[in-house]
Amino acid sequence: MVRWHETLAARIGLRFGGIAILSLAWLVGSTLYGRVHAHLPAQASLTELALCAIFLLLVVTGNALLFVGPGLWKQVPLPGRWSGALIEPRQFDVLLYRDHAVRSDSEQAVTR
Repeated sequence: MVRWHETLAARIGLRFGGIAILSLAWLVGSTLYGRVHAHLPAQASLTELALCAIFLLLVVTGNALLFVGPGLWKQVPLPGRWSGALIEPRQFDVLLYRDHAVRSDSEQAVTR
């Protein structure tokens, strides 16, 4: 069974979606540029800061869709140490001094 993001239509659609989001970012950026340069230098208003945040999110999302596209949904294998399930509980030894660590290692070697 083919996953939805591996189809040709989805790959093309994701790339065009990235272009559309980047064009929207261009509109937001030009609006922000006009607002910032319309008055003398002063502190940024809350509206200008919100436009900056929107601009940043649009640019990052648009670039991700345009350049990576369906690779955003690619499944990657995870090693066992990153999995959510623990097979056995972890046991931690409290080491107070270095000689205690050497002694405990030698004791474990003798018991094996």
